[in-house]
Amino acid sequence: MHPLLKKAIKERFGKLNRLQQDVFMEVNLGKSVLIIAPTGSGKTEAAVLPVFSKILEEGLKPISALYIAPLKALNRDLLERLKWWGRRLGISVEIRHGDTSAYRKAKQTKNPPGMLIITPETLGIILTVKSLRKHLENVKFVIVDEIAELVDNKRGAQLLLNLERLGGIADFRRIGLTATVGNEKEVKEWLKADIIVKPPWKKSYRFHVLYPSPGEKDKELARELSLSPEIAARLRLLWGIVERHGKALIFANTRQFAEILAHRFKAWGKPVGVHHGSLSKEARIAAERALKEGRIRALICTSSMELGIDIGDVDVVIQYMSPRQVNRLVQRVGRGKHRIGEVSEGYIIASNVEDYLQSLIIARYALEGRFEAVEPMGGLDVLAHFIVGLLIEYRKLPRERPYKTARRAYVYRDLSWDDYLDVLGILEDARFIGYDEEKNLLYLRRGAFQYYYENLSTIPDEVSWRVFDAGSGHVIGRLDESFVMDLEEGMEFVMNGRSWIVLRIDEEAKLIKVHESKSLESAIPSWEGEMIPVPFEVALAVGRLKRELAFDFGKAKELLKGIDFRGKELRRAFGEIKDGLFSTDRDIVVESTPKALVIHADFGNRANEALGRLVHSFLILRYGRVFSVRAQAHAIVFKIPFQLNPEEVKDYLYGEPENLEFIVSKALRDSHAYRWRMLNVAKRFGALRRGARIRRVERLFEGTVIERETFNELYHDKVDVNKGRLVLEMLKRGTLRVKRVLRKDPSILARLNMTVGGEFLLSGAPERDEILELFRNRLLNHEIVLVCTNCGWNSKTKVSRLRSITSRQCPRCGSKMLTVAHPIDAEEFLPVLERVRHGRPLERREERIYRKLLKAADLVDAYGFDAVLALASYGTGPDTAARILGQYNGDALLVALMERERQFIRTRRFWVDRKGRENDKERVGES
Repeated sequence: MHPLLKKAIKERFGKLNRLQQDVFMEVNLGKSVLIIAPTGSGKTEAAVLPVFSKILEEGLKPISALYIAPLKALNRDLLERLKWWGRRLGISVEIRHGDTSAYRKAKQTKNPPGMLIITPETLGIILTVKSLRKHLENVKFVIVDEIAELVDNKRGAQLLLNLERLGGIADFRRIGLTATVGNEKEVKEWLKADIIVKPPWKKSYRFHVLYPSPGEKDKELARELSLSPEIAARLRLLWGIVERHGKALIFANTRQFAEILAHRFKAWGKPVGVHHGSLSKEARIAAERALKEGRIRALICTSSMELGIDIGDVDVVIQYMSPRQVNRLVQRVGRGKHRIGEVSEGYIIASNVEDYLQSLIIARYALEGRFEAVEPMGGLDVLAHFIVGLLIEYRKLPRERPYKTARRAYVYRDLSWDDYLDVLGILEDARFIGYDEEKNLLYLRRGAFQYYYENLSTIPDEVSWRVFDAGSGHVIGRLDESFVMDLEEGMEFVMNGRSWIVLRIDEEAKLIKVHESKSLESAIPSWEGEMIPVPFEVALAVGRLKRELAFDFGKAKELLKGIDFRGKELRRAFGEIKDGLFSTDRDIVVESTPKALVIHADFGNRANEALGRLVHSFLILRYGRVFSVRAQAHAIVFKIPFQLNPEEVKDYLYGEPENLEFIVSKALRDSHAYRWRMLNVAKRFGALRRGARIRRVERLFEGTVIERETFNELYHDKVDVNKGRLVLEMLKRGTLRVKRVLRKDPSILARLNMTVGGEFLLSGAPERDEILELFRNRLLNHEIVLVCTNCGWNSKTKVSRLRSITSRQCPRCGSKMLTVAHPIDAEEFLPVLERVRHGRPLERREERIYRKLLKAADLVDAYGFDAVLALASYGTGPDTAARILGQYNGDALLVALMERERQFIRTRRFWVDRKGRENDKERVGES
């Protein structure tokens, strides 16, 4: 080890731990290494320190090492840590990704760093930059972080191919880092590592699985936040855990849940932040910093927080609802107390009975170390992009060269020559490449460059809209086009844990201008990126647990040994499923009700998707397209126009297993998912331009390699035909049976699966009284200024405080001519009043301001507190208030004011400058 490195290690943490020592030794022996270790094991230093040592000892030229990380946010955090080492060792460390400035990139080319941190997509760019290629020839090490995030998707496939491209100009070793996975040997082969290095210690976890029921305090909170008592109970329990432990990470499974959870806590007055990929970089950094500095107690996040972003020490991790996968739970809980020897403590708060049983199984599997395998994925569309990239590098190549290079990558080891020729055909038809038969050479054509650089990312191309806060002048995040399509000016939605009202939608700039509101009934954005799928093995184990609970409750509790749970909650959960027939690992239940048919089946999302498509196809054949289907982890739900005979549906499940793929593929062709996938696959092939929007895209590419690749993607991500076929074979063998039940009212489990997704929305459709109460509370919390129109005395207050004033007189002059005004209106009125008192003439604008405040004073004198409420509502000036107050009082007044607000917002675009000052017409609401 180099002396400088020894000194830096002593300064940083004294000495290397055992994992770091073992990796150091293997790298020194010249091996490529896969490091598998939990969060907090010192994986990053284990990977980089032997590389730094080699750079120093052998005087390696820059760029000596590439550090590839899947998230830009991870890169940002890495840069701070690695630059510390770089400064101590005299090795420059730089970062390069899509947000890096042109100036910085030019500087890196002229004076390349010893280590360059990049994303997988950046590698595809720098391989084609001539001025950088000569420096890439010096690369001796490539470190790939968070491999599990790359193996099972096309980003990983693209990275492997680009590493083979790099291998054509540089001789390097590979070092990979990942948390525990179920198929370690396959991941090792994927990386081309020589050896797996793991820590000699075992990480300790403590899991608490909770399923609360509401008490009296929860009912009070439910009324306060307009929630059901059950949801209030979960929130109160969750916050109690935060207060007992200190700094917390609260994980939710989707961005929607993260947003609405944060929104509810903020409405409750709790110090929380929110963190997910659709928020702006500034908003994410601010949230990370707020937690690190202790300004908030908890950060509500999604998988964006799984990957080691530095937020300081976390005392506890809370998972809201089932984590759905073992790997997810371990990765998330590992963020808390992650130092070696510490026990990471995690709580799971379940929202329903299936969620609870699933959480218990996942926690048990995590303790046993039964992790999910990550399934490697290739892709012919990614291959097309690779071929063009290789030709950009070399301009002309023998036709066999890209084929041979690609087959060196793990996911393309079985690539057939016929598939390769089909891909070449697509690229030739698109005029990106040409083929000289005489010389057997592929060559580059003019359109190739635009295609290559437009398709550097394999992530589907969803148009997103920037959300601009008119009050602060900052972009707060982005919304997917699919959600924006349903927005109108005047509507409200939740983002960054707060409610926003839409002021203006700018189609051309793809910009939504908003202003913060305090509503509790706002819409929840629907971001691309769905619920994490529950694996087949986990769902089947939940089925077994249900069977054991029914047969022998004591034995079932033994299955959950090592997990902290409450026996009474487990009994309550089983009491809920006993409401009707229920599925197990040996039983499927077909439950038919007048509004829905529910197939209870414990096979996970992807297998149930295959079975759902099968049954749906037979129903369409017999009755036409009058059904919709949704597959979930433990059920398949059909919305139906009439009650079906469950015996008929049972027969559909006893079809031939070998026919399943044919039937499913036929059914998928008619789906939105198929068209969406095909559109993106076609763009990645270059068969469609990036901005193309084609309605019947499936007709365009029927029978082509593009169609084959679309199915490859769907079968990998959404539909597990193999597991579906296994279920049908079990039915045929008799190891699985189908029970049938015809019901007038759905069972608890059926009702649960029929209404899934409604968590945290107002309990049911909000009643008129509920909405009025929300509106009244918002008005009462509105900040206004009480002003004397006679002497100018004024006092800032809340509307609610004026309700108890019996004598409305000025405390300074005794005048009854008191009025209420927006703070900015009051600020403008006072100098005008001063001019009037001194007998100075007024300009037209000043006269208008003066008359409006006098009218408002008359209304307060005549109508009392009702006038205060009216003038506090948005868009209601004195003239409009006079008309409404003359016609309505009580609840009718609130209804009229609420309708006036909505009407005003929908018909008037109003602007707010950076200081949050609204113009006269907008504040007063008069034409």
